[in-house]
Amino acid sequence: MANALPKVTDVASLRGHWLVQAALAGEPGRQLPTNVQISPTLMPAWRQVAKLFAITADELSQRVATAYGLQVTDLADFQPNDGSFLPEKLCRDMGLVPLRRTVEAAYVAIADPRLTQDQLNVLNFAAKNRVILTILCPEDIDTCQMRLFSASTDSREHVPQIDLLAGSVSGEDRHVVRLMKAIFRAAIDQDASDVHIHPFVGGGAVRFRIDGILRRIATIPAETLAEIPRYLSANAGLEVNPLKPRDGRLRLKYGQRVIDLRLSVLPVHDGERIVCRLLDQGRSFSLRQSGLAPSDEHALRRMVANSTGMVLMTGPTGSGKTTTLYALLTSLNRVDVNIMTIEDPVEYVLPGVSQVQVNTKQGLSFADTLRSILRQDPDIVLVGEVRDSETARIAAQAALTGHLVLSTLHTNDVLGTVPRLLDLGLEASTLADALIGVVSQRLVRKLCEHCRQPATANYSPGEAEFLRIVGEAPAFRSVGCEHCDLTGFKGRLPVIERLEITPAIRQSLLSGIWGRDALLKAADSSLRSMAASARDWIVSGNTSPEEVQRVLGIGFWNGLGTEYGINPSNMAVVESDNTTNEGRLSLLLITEDASLPALLADRLDYPLVCASSAKEAQQILKSNRSIVGLIIDGQLITRPEEMLASIRAELAWSGLPVLFITSDDSGALELRELLIKFNAHMITREQALSDSLASAVTTILRNQ
Repeated sequence: MANALPKVTDVASLRGHWLVQAALAGEPGRQLPTNVQISPTLMPAWRQVAKLFAITADELSQRVATAYGLQVTDLADFQPNDGSFLPEKLCRDMGLVPLRRTVEAAYVAIADPRLTQDQLNVLNFAAKNRVILTILCPEDIDTCQMRLFSASTDSREHVPQIDLLAGSVSGEDRHVVRLMKAIFRAAIDQDASDVHIHPFVGGGAVRFRIDGILRRIATIPAETLAEIPRYLSANAGLEVNPLKPRDGRLRLKYGQRVIDLRLSVLPVHDGERIVCRLLDQGRSFSLRQSGLAPSDEHALRRMVANSTGMVLMTGPTGSGKTTTLYALLTSLNRVDVNIMTIEDPVEYVLPGVSQVQVNTKQGLSFADTLRSILRQDPDIVLVGEVRDSETARIAAQAALTGHLVLSTLHTNDVLGTVPRLLDLGLEASTLADALIGVVSQRLVRKLCEHCRQPATANYSPGEAEFLRIVGEAPAFRSVGCEHCDLTGFKGRLPVIERLEITPAIRQSLLSGIWGRDALLKAADSSLRSMAASARDWIVSGNTSPEEVQRVLGIGFWNGLGTEYGINPSNMAVVESDNTTNEGRLSLLLITEDASLPALLADRLDYPLVCASSAKEAQQILKSNRSIVGLIIDGQLITRPEEMLASIRAELAWSGLPVLFITSDDSGALELRELLIKFNAHMITREQALSDSLASAVTTILRNQ
């Protein structure tokens, strides 16, 4: 370490200790006990002072940084791929770790900032740049050093590797080698999560999945396409057989970056389809950097603050479940905690965590591995997925016997978790005692901060519908610029649905009442819906209603309708950004009275499209798919039976609900019988010109 820490045995010496002085700066009037001996070693001394002041290690880091005029950093700021600019011996001798390097400066984290001028000179010389010190607690310094300097002894070195920056290549397949290296370099530069290569109209297409969306990057000749699977299979050590599916692993070395590549090759009708999942092993996981809303982060921290119990994540593939679970494990990872995981496969290596990969071919299933792990005295266990009743039973028992269990489960939402676990054979009493909370997650694209524009007038269909339901307009809308490749979006945000298990829910389970409505009632304020989470991101201008609908589907509008007391049956799908749309969801008014549309418009939540006859209405319906209901003006009609029959013949194919406006209530019984026959509803002219109109429209849409 930079400087030895003296033993402290009295109050005067204690107050003079540099670490205590930094802590006292935050609360100068604090009384200190007598006969305290601070360890001469930095890591235990840090723990002692944090305990003495009843603060966390991170809070002590903040006080040290403030006392020495420095910035505090976070473990997530550590980029191991940039860590090669300082030698290992220097880092260990001075108790520091390189974070990142820019053109202007090199950023270095340290726990004890009391460096001498000579030490600073040595550090600046070694970094070949101006060094900026930041504060990081000793345990995190140790973790970063272990992660940075263990690369040379990495047990995964047997994985085949391709150096993307290697020199010239020779041989018959040199053009394929150059092409694939260029494709992988471009994918990494653009932060793609997957590379797709597949047959396409006589040749091949290359697509990158960026922010969850596939984008076509290039097309390649058929001759080259046929050689790519052979090249990748040979490098991954797989059998080159175009008739069999193959799965393998590669490692890509891109300068200082190391990318694990999961390879899948599948025979298709006109060739072979290749998908490469790119996993950056230099990635850091942190709840602070995960994009979670503060309320969601606090809820997750509350759940895992329990020493025992089970926390479950749900969501489809690619919804960010693994990222959130890894961030949770990182926040819980300390030297006094034993964390073990069971995964299929192990995607990212977490320093200080024992990770086991499932291998069902060799008899290593989730259940078998979980049994063995429980004999390893773990404090926290991550089970990649609860797939069967045996795994569910063992995981629940582990949660009841002193372990914190994190896992994933395939359900549509958080309320579906309870019946799913009961279907897997868990007893309701076991579930009531074991389950702490459930989180369902999706990822939506984030509006590009360089080009987003305020959403003012001329609202898009999604913006207008959001405004109608919520009463607030989205703050911003997407535009497109060079920073986001003209998409209007850059990066992604988590949309969270969460349920914390309350005593009322536990009592409901113990009483044998676990229907959806009963759980919803028992959950009360402990359930936060995904629609509410998405709404907040939209109102604050981080994403758009159309983007949320793309990810959540019609369930988003249904959820919003439930939140605001609007019957979900009234909702129709809003046209998305990439389709032609005719405007907001609207109603078609058939009338010969030119003054009627203006009289009705102010009383409706939907815009009106007008037609003077059934034939004109038919043409409008064929070209405009935003219409969700019909309003027919029958005031001037002398023979309504013939008129209704004509309209039904022209418009019945649309299947839309009908509201019929009559001149008065005379002959209402006869007319009502006709309307029932034609699946239409009646309202008088007087009612239509009052507040009753909106209610009548709601009724016909609800009964659609």
